[in-house]
Amino acid sequence: MEDTNMWGVGSGLGVLFLLGKMAWDRFLSPEAKANDRLIGQLGERIASQEARLVTLETGLDEERKARREAETKVYELTMRIMRLEFELKKHNIEVPQ
Repeated sequence: MEDTNMWGVGSGLGVLFLLGKMAWDRFLSPEAKANDRLIGQLGERIASQEARLVTLETGLDEERKARREAETKVYELTMRIMRLEFELKKHNIEVPQ
């Protein structure tokens, strides 16, 4: 009977010790605190990088839109020049290159 009580007390103390060690390792030790700070800093850096990425993508979208508008304008002007050259040639007017 005493052996059973001793095993119960011993295993109870072992479990209590393990729980205490796990709590110490996770919440109270300097390493755990440093790891938590590091994780926080890395989270902030990731959030900052994501914000920069969104800003860059927005800028690229605006540049693409401006380029498409410019290409459309160039195309329209090229067509207008071709029509004007065609009209001038109909009236026997030579267009210098």
